[in-house]
Amino acid sequence: MAAHEHNMFSGSRALTAFLNPGDNTPSPLVELPASLNPLAGERVRLFAKASFLSPLFNIKQLAAHNLLQTAYDAGKLKGVHTLVENSSGNMALGLAVLARHYGIPRMVAVVPRDIPASKLELLRLFGIDVEFSSTSPGGASGIARAKELGAQDGWYNLGQYENDANPSAYEKYLAPEIWKQTDGTLTVFCAGLGTTGTLVGSARYFKKQSPRITIVGVVPRQDSVPGVRSERRLREVGFKWEGTLDFHAEVETKDAFKQSLELCRVGLLAGPSSGMALAGLVQVLKAQHNAGTLDALRNARGDVVAAFVCPDTALLYLEKYSTHLDPEDFRAHD
Repeated sequence: MAAHEHNMFSGSRALTAFLNPGDNTPSPLVELPASLNPLAGERVRLFAKASFLSPLFNIKQLAAHNLLQTAYDAGKLKGVHTLVENSSGNMALGLAVLARHYGIPRMVAVVPRDIPASKLELLRLFGIDVEFSSTSPGGASGIARAKELGAQDGWYNLGQYENDANPSAYEKYLAPEIWKQTDGTLTVFCAGLGTTGTLVGSARYFKKQSPRITIVGVVPRQDSVPGVRSERRLREVGFKWEGTLDFHAEVETKDAFKQSLELCRVGLLAGPSSGMALAGLVQVLKAQHNAGTLDALRNARGDVVAAFVCPDTALLYLEKYSTHLDPEDFRAHD
């Protein structure tokens, strides 16, 4: 029996197969109802890629696996006992779990000081040591600090912000899943920008399938949406993401959390960066509709088929919703 048949994993390497994206079932791709799609009447279809339903409940498992396997294949993990990575939490979690399967027992995460308390507790639950990044003017960034720590004997920094194994993971796993799930009819792909690996890698794959596929990148206007970066902070990222985009959008923090709330209430427990991606995607599609250029995004069937990535779950950020939303936003509406 193949490892993925009936979603059952057995034997001495069951956990290894379970955590390997190549041996696991694709995460769901779910079409949104008209209540969350203001252009439904224009033959626009919006699909949420529920990557938060992966074994480790976030999309970073894909890149973590590829980063580790690539380093292992290159012999870079010999003698390593500690990994260190700058992370908002999800990558550190993925690396900590997967690294144990490579014989690396310790993970150190350099995290922002505003990390949600619930996510901080999750990191501790997984045995991850935490160091807070500097907030002092002129202080080393979290990325630089992780590199510095990784230079110590027995330590290693995989460098998710510049290592091509990050975008390659999405080119290898995520994008082919979406292409297959849409039966090759996808016309628009949208993702929030953090390390930019999801968008850069996916765009590589999609443009090979059809140069007409439109790539949309979304950033927060303020640095208060977990897991993504404002345009200012994207300057620290090593990937050439700007040339990948066809459109980009900026989204207010409140709009990101409000769209996440709406996704949760229809049954998709997607976090604030997912809400941000949806808000940005709708912003771009509305602009194209208003400009009379929406037809350029249609497939041969006459539909706009747009997919956006939901990297993690709202359950990691529960205390943040009351910070960014008003009491009225939580009331149920007809």
